[in-house]
Amino acid sequence: MAYAILRFAKHKGGASKALSAHHERTKDSYASNPDIDLSRTAQNFHLVTPQWSYEQEIRHRIQTAGCRVRKDSVKFVDTLVTVSPEFAKAHEAEMPEYFRWAFDFLKERVGEENIISAVVHMDEKTPHMHLCFVPLTRDKRLSAKELLGNKKSMIRWQDDFYACMAERWPELERGTPAVETKRRHLTPQWYKKVTAMDAKLDKVEEILSGINLLNAGKKREEAMEALRQLLPEVESFEAETRRLQDMIASSRMEHRSQQQENTALRKELNKERDRNFEQNVKISALTQRCKRAEKLLDKVPPEVLEHIKRKATARER
Repeated sequence: MAYAILRFAKHKGGASKALSAHHERTKDSYASNPDIDLSRTAQNFHLVTPQWSYEQEIRHRIQTAGCRVRKDSVKFVDTLVTVSPEFAKAHEAEMPEYFRWAFDFLKERVGEENIISAVVHMDEKTPHMHLCFVPLTRDKRLSAKELLGNKKSMIRWQDDFYACMAERWPELERGTPAVETKRRHLTPQWYKKVTAMDAKLDKVEEILSGINLLNAGKKREEAMEALRQLLPEVESFEAETRRLQDMIASSRMEHRSQQQENTALRKELNKERDRNFEQNVKISALTQRCKRAEKLLDKVPPEVLEHIKRKATARER
């Protein structure tokens, strides 16, 4: 079975730098994402190419619209468009057309003028498109809620997306909506946790890059306090990554067993595959941030880290 896949992730702005680095392939290497084959990166292509950084693109569109921005406003949405791996392999030559077809569907819904980037990655195992847009309504209000809606609205989104893609590729199938399967997608709370860690990592990077002979003392104390707050987050993310990896390993063993059973078990197998896809998305994001945190911590003298850990231990007692 082949599925057309559409996912949305709302962001308040803090994740724009990290997402830009991944989507736009601005790094020389991606140790945290082994699926990226740099020898094939030249095959990636844009349907919308950003002129500036994601942060600048977002700010420009919001300022041009002149709309009200609250502290908790969703400033941009990261949209993932992909398809089942077996379909991508069987229709390899048609993948550029697949993403252009999906792009045309999305631009009619969110407004082409609101799209800051739409890039197709052909350098990973399964081709996919990342399309980021600022959720501006037709009357220039910032409202992801109005554009994306509630759970029932998301079912209509998925229905319409499937109908659009199946018009060209009728062999595609519509997955069962999450409200019926009770399947758990990546929660807003989880994205808040990731965004909060991104902000802390940015702060530590800024402090470390700003240390000089004149402010070493003050900046040192500031860096130690920032690191003290960061260490529990790193440990928490590492523990969550290990838990998810164990879950996937267990799930894969279960899949192998289920594949030997009769066709009556196929529905349950599909649920497990969906869950694996979601957990892999989580692991990828967590691993990237753990790697980034480890690089930052490597820049800090061992005695400073030891001092922070002793202070944390003392507080717990």
